[in-house]
Amino acid sequence: MLDETVKLTLKDAAQKLTGPKKRAFMAKVAEDYFGGSARQAETHLG
Repeated sequence: MLDETVKLTLKDAAQKLTGPKKRAFMAKVAEDYFGGSARQAETHLG
């Protein structure tokens, strides 16, 4: 689905955020790249 470079960039950005900002970022990633599925985002990004 996403290439490894994009996955690493998203993971790095998520690690640098905390609390509500991190949750909002991950929700946006799930919406944009995984059809809104948090489960698919977790499967692909960890």
